[in-house]
Parts: sequence; C-alpha cells; structure tokens
Amino acid sequence: MPGRQRIVPVGEVFHVLDRAVARPMIFEKSEDDVAFLRVLDETWQVVSLSIFALVAMLDQRLSEKSHWALSSVSGFGTNPEPAASALRLTHHSIQHESPRATFLRSLNQMITPPSQRIGIVTSGAEKLADYFPTAAEPDFVPTEPPFTPDDQLLVDELRRRGHQVSAVVWGAETSRLTDRFERLIIRSPWDYMDSDEQRQGFLRWLEQLAATGLVVENEPQVMLWLMDKSYLLDFAAVGVPIVPTQLIPVGESFDLETFVEQHVAAVIKPAVSAAGAGLEFLPDRQAAREFQPEFAARCQRGAQLVQPFLPEIQTNGEWSLVYFGGEYSHGIHKLPASGQIMVHAERGGSLRFADPPAVLRELGDRTAAAIPRAFAHRGGRSCRMPLYLRIDVIETATGGLLSECEGVEPELFFRARSGSAARFAKLIENGASYTSCGRN
Repeated sequence: MPGRQRIVPVGEVFHVLDRAVARPMIFEKSEDDVAFLRVLDETWQVVSLSIFALVAMLDQRLSEKSHWALSSVSGFGTNPEPAASALRLTHHSIQHESPRATFLRSLNQMITPPSQRIGIVTSGAEKLADYFPTAAEPDFVPTEPPFTPDDQLLVDELRRRGHQVSAVVWGAETSRLTDRFERLIIRSPWDYMDSDEQRQGFLRWLEQLAATGLVVENEPQVMLWLMDKSYLLDFAAVGVPIVPTQLIPVGESFDLETFVEQHVAAVIKPAVSAAGAGLEFLPDRQAAREFQPEFAARCQRGAQLVQPFLPEIQTNGEWSLVYFGGEYSHGIHKLPASGQIMVHAERGGSLRFADPPAVLRELGDRTAAAIPRAFAHRGGRSCRMPLYLRIDVIETATGGLLSECEGVEPELFFRARSGSAARFAKLIENGASYTSCGRN
C-alpha cells in the first residue's frame, strides 16, 4: 500500500547493499570492465564513509533518552526516487540505552551477515603428525586437532565473525551432514592418498556429497576433476603452458628407458595423488630400467603421468600462488633440501612468504582465469569459480610452467599474508560474489 510504513532491519539494508556492490568475478576483464568496477568500489566506499559520518553526528546531537530507528516506505529498493529520500529517521523514547550504543549496535547488525553452521573437512587427528612440526616452522603445530594449524587460522576467524565451526573427518555419513551444517569447506583430508582403497573411498564420498544438495566448497565436480592430474592436459589444450606431461592410461604399457634416453631424467607420478605420494625420480637409464617392472604393475592399478625432470626445481624451486574466488591473494616460494627434488616442508624443504616474479604471477592469473574453459574441455560442462586454488608453477629458462592446480586439499598458508583468513571468510559469507560460471 502506498505510504504504508514498516521498520526495515538495518542489517538487511546494509547486507543487501553490500552484496549488490560485491565485485563479480570477470575472467577476462576489458578496460571498460576495470574502470566500471573501480568506480563502483569507490562509490561504495563513499557511501560507507557517509554512514560512519552520520554515526558521529548523531552521537553528538541525540539526547540520552532517545534513539533513532531506520525505517522506509514500502517498496524500498524499487522506488525510482533516490534511496536517500526513501529513508527517514524515526524518533523513539527509550529508558536504558544511549543513542551511541543503539546506533552502533544497529550498525553492527548492518555489517554482520547471518551466522552459519560450517563444517571444515579434514582427516583424523593422527595424520597431523606426518606434517607438523617441520624444520622450516618448528613452532607451527596443531592446537585444536584435527584442524591443521593453518586451517585453525580460518576457524578462529570464522568463529570471531559469529559462525559455528566444527571439524568433519571425511567419510562421515553424508545424510547426517545435511542436518548439522549449512556449508562444508573441504580443507585437509590428507590421508585419502595413503592407499588405493582410501583414494577410491574419498572419490565415492565426494560423489555422495554432491548428491545431498549441501553447499560444498570447492564444488564436488571441480574437485573430482582436479584430483586427477591429467587435468594438466586440459589446461594445455586451452593455451596454458604446463610441465610437459605424458598420460599413460590404466592398463597400457610405456617404455621408461626410451623416455629417459630422450629427456635425460624423468619423474613418475600416479594420476591421482597428492603431497608427492607415489612420486618416483628416475635420474638415468639404469634407474628407468630397474623401475620398469614396478611401473608396469602401477599401470595395471591406475593411470600414471610421465614427465621430463626439470633441473630448475633444484635451483629455482617452486612457487605456490594462492587464489581466493579467482583472485590472487599471496605467494609462497619453496625450495627442496640439498640434493632433493621435493619441495614439501615435511620432506625437508624450505619456504618463504613473498610475491612471485611478474612472469609467474601472470601465469597464475592466466591459469585461474582458464579454469572454466579447461573444465569445459574435459566434458563440455560449466563450473563455478572455485573458492580456493593453489597454483604451483616452476620458472624455467623458457618461461613459467604450470606444475599443478590444486583445488581439493592444498595448504593455503593463511599465515603468509595478514588478513587473508578474513578475506577468505568474507568470500564464504558472500558466496554469490565469486560464483560466476564458465561457458559451456
């Protein structure tokens, strides 16, 4: 009814506006896109500052026995008049609350999204002993198992923001999870690669999760794709430079000695693996010849990847670039121990927190933007931009090469950049802002 008044919850107004101006993910931004988004961001900053200025003014002028409630005419948000003319302040008498306390409480409601019940998916607490502590970070240890110490930073941030957060050990009965949680974040189920049976069990569990309708991050179909390292060939197909990779399908044979003769040395990986599990380094033809029977047996159990060894891994190391909602957050530079090729800290590698060289940052951005096209290349489907990615790249004499794109259980190194856990938490709260879809 025209002119009918209703009280608008202040939190509702601010949350809708915040969601409305949240910057969407545009995979390939034109100059006009960038300019438009910059103006939008700057406009919202002005609006926010104006609200805080209003708080200060009211704090000075309102009496101790009154406060103001934000109200509007019916149809706020669709009225053709400016939003400011659709809002008014209505005076109410109160007995026990100062105007400052009242307004700041309302303002807090504006900027605080509704509480969520969030499950952080991890492995059993006993698995953490395989990873923590490390020589690189001897004091970085779990404080609330089974959360990893890195995931703990996210858990603490989410709880600080009012959410209910609990650990979920993967394999839990999926039908019961829908009653307990509104959202699951797959984070550190690191024991799924301990055996072929565990790997298959985790794959089945992800498929069951997808069927429940529960919000799961990352999207199960994307995780299932990224669990099989043959996705590298999908990235190559859409123009992303990768470490040269040959896929040996299950049941097929391949002559390792001939490959090593052509490439000097080789690295063998199961197509489905993580944290270096099952990796084999073949430094020469003799090593290749001796490993051939074991390799043949592996090929009967599952697909394998064969790659030429890149000596730069021992000198330049590997860079891990972390992306939230498709946008770069921070970088980690990893080096293997002397004489080794694996950069993992739990295997003796070292790490430092820094932004990568420009050429590698460009490759990381290019890889993140290519996710929808690479995913579509596999089966013609579309996908959301993943909530999180860790893109591992190697710098070579000919440029950067994609080594891995991890979107299932990578350590995200929240400790590498102050505020990264808060940024991640905000993306969880405003999930629609990073869910732009790829094209079929």
